[in-house]
Amino acid sequence: MSRSTYRQPLSALRRELKQLGIQGTILFLLLALGLGMLESPVFASRWLIPTLFCWGFVLWQCLRRLHLNHSPTDDKLLSTLGTGNQLTLARGLLIAATAGFLATTGLQTRPLLPYLPAILYTAAALGDALDGYIARKRQQVTELGKELDTTLDATGLVIAPLLAVLYGKLFPIYLLVSVAYYLFQWGLLWRRRFNKPIYSLPPSRLRRQLAGYQMGLVATVLWPLIPAFLSRPVGILFMVPMLAGFIRDWLIVSGRLRTHGDQQSL
Repeated sequence: MSRSTYRQPLSALRRELKQLGIQGTILFLLLALGLGMLESPVFASRWLIPTLFCWGFVLWQCLRRLHLNHSPTDDKLLSTLGTGNQLTLARGLLIAATAGFLATTGLQTRPLLPYLPAILYTAAALGDALDGYIARKRQQVTELGKELDTTLDATGLVIAPLLAVLYGKLFPIYLLVSVAYYLFQWGLLWRRRFNKPIYSLPPSRLRRQLAGYQMGLVATVLWPLIPAFLSRPVGILFMVPMLAGFIRDWLIVSGRLRTHGDQQSL
């Protein structure tokens, strides 16, 4: 692809992302205004700050990957994000709104307010399957969508479990699930920096399913009706296979555990 034909769709993508970013920010400001009227200005401002910070993080993660907005089988850069990627960003919007409640713990006085983070993150978790389905249905599957989806899954599995821990619904040790992805990525960067071999992971449906189970678990325990005496031990049961999967994957990419046909270094 020539430089001129690359710059044009990239500029269009940046404009589209900027518009979505502005629209999301306006929505958050309106929601903060509503929370201020419903609860208090202090509550609204404490919710808004981490929400906008997280929304900025989501937009930045998308911006730095815009060059991946092409089909897995074609390197031609698409000039629009497509419905699938837009839905993925909508999931990021929901996760950002959930993040705002990290700074409001203990401030809620209205009985329905504790249900809001549960509603927001449950919608984000349910949307995890929808964005990919829409992208495949409309033949808009892109490398950007794959990476952004994984990144937002990991972001949500930091924010929502931390909120569940603050609410007393999960043991703090469950946060190992939250940091496992980032430790794995850091380990890959470390190996590249020191020119150590990195072996490819074999395809695994279980890997994706385990991540989906974690999102489902956390979305469930955030609901106020779920008792802590039940959610805490269940969280441990879900945590163990997830961490075991990360350990196994690390042994594979580092060459300590070989699988059939997995000899090629990345």
